Amino acid sequence: MQPQATVPDAISITDAGRDLWDVVVVGAGLSGSVAAREAARLGSRVLLVEKASFPRRKVCGCFLNANALASLAHLGLDSLIAASRAPAVRGVFMAAGRRHAYLPLPTGAALSRHWLDAELAREATAAGASLLLRTEAHLIGVDDDRCRLRLTRDGEEIEIVSRVIVAADGLAGRLARQTPGCTHSVNPRSRIGVSATTSLVPEGYQAGTIQIVVGREGYIGGLQVENGNLELAAALEPAAVKRWGPGETVQRILHQSPLPKFEAVRDLNWQGTTLLSCRTSPPAVHRIFFVGDAAGYIEPFTGEGMAWALASGAAVSGIAHQAARHYSADLPRRWIAERGRLLRGRMRLCRLVTQSLRYQRLTELNVTLLGRLPFLATPVIRWLNRPRPITSGPRR
Repeated sequence: MQPQATVPDAISITDAGRDLWDVVVVGAGLSGSVAAREAARLGSRVLLVEKASFPRRKVCGCFLNANALASLAHLGLDSLIAASRAPAVRGVFMAAGRRHAYLPLPTGAALSRHWLDAELAREATAAGASLLLRTEAHLIGVDDDRCRLRLTRDGEEIEIVSRVIVAADGLAGRLARQTPGCTHSVNPRSRIGVSATTSLVPEGYQAGTIQIVVGREGYIGGLQVENGNLELAAALEPAAVKRWGPGETVQRILHQSPLPKFEAVRDLNWQGTTLLSCRTSPPAVHRIFFVGDAAGYIEPFTGEGMAWALASGAAVSGIAHQAARHYSADLPRRWIAERGRLLRGRMRLCRLVTQSLRYQRLTELNVTLLGRLPFLATPVIRWLNRPRPITSGPRR
C-alpha cells in the first residue's frame, strides 16, 4: 500500500476560526500527528496545522529502530509497517577511512518520511482531529485560560482560539521564539542536516543494512526504503557545505570509504536543515507544550530521532488533553519531567557518540576495534533500542 497523491484538508481556514479548540497542534511531523491523534482519541477537539502539503520530503535517515517500532505498536499503528512493505533492518555497516565494521541491530524497519508522515496525518484525521495544510501559525498571545494564534494561508488570515497549544513545528519553528518566557538556543558547533533520495542504488548498498560513513567533514547514512529508493542523510560541517556544497561534501566523504564509488551523488537534489543541535528552554510554559524537534534536538545516529518523536508525541497527548479539560499550574512541570524521563539519557548518549565522531583518528580506531570485537557495542545498541513505557492517558 502506498499513500495517495495528496492528503486532503479536513477543515477550511474560515471554519477553523469559528470554533474554540481544546488543543491546537502546530506541525504534522511524527510527534505532531501522533499528539493530535492521541489527544483526539482521548476526547479533545483538536486542530492540526501544517505549513506544507502531503506527501512531502523530510531531512531524515528513515530508520525506525526497535524503540520506534515499539511505540507504534503501543499506539496500535504497527499495521502501518506491514502495509508499507518496509524492509526489515538488522544491521549497520560502519566505515571510517578504510576501516569498517558490521554491527547487528535489533530488528527495525526502513520507511521513508514521504510515506510515514502522510499516513500518520491520515491516522490523526481518522481519530477525529481536523487537519489544515499549507497554513502557517503565529502566536498572538496567551491569557489565563486561552491561547490565540494567527493562521495565514494563500493571502487569507484569521485568528483562532484554543485552550492549549502543542508546538511541534520542528527545528526552524517560530513558536519557541514567539513564546514569552522561552528561549531557543542553538549550539554554535552544530552540524547541518542534508538528505537526498535516488533510485540509482550502487552495488554495495544492501537492503536491510544501514551504511554509515564517517569522515572529517561529517557522517552519512544510506538506507534502502519501502519503494526501493536509496535514502541518504548526512550531518555535515557548515564550513564544508559552504565551500563545496552538500553534494560535493558527501561525495568527498564517500570517496574516503571502502564503499563503491558513487559519482552521481554530487548531482542529487539535496535538501537541508538549520543547525541540528538546539534547545527550547523550558520546553513547556503556561498552556504551551513543546514536543519533538521544537523542544530540542541532538544529532541522532541510527534512528533515535524518529523514536524520540513518536514517544514524545504520544506522551504529551495525555497532558495536553488534561490541560484543556482542567488546567493546573503543575502541568508544564509534569511535561518537562516526563520528557526528561523518556529522552534525557538517550540524548546524552547520542551527544557523546556524535561528538566522538568529530575526531577522525579516534573514530577509525573505534571502528577497527568494533570490526574485531563487535560485541563491545551490544550494551549501547540494546539500551538505545530498549522501549520506555509511554504514558499517554486512558482511551475513551
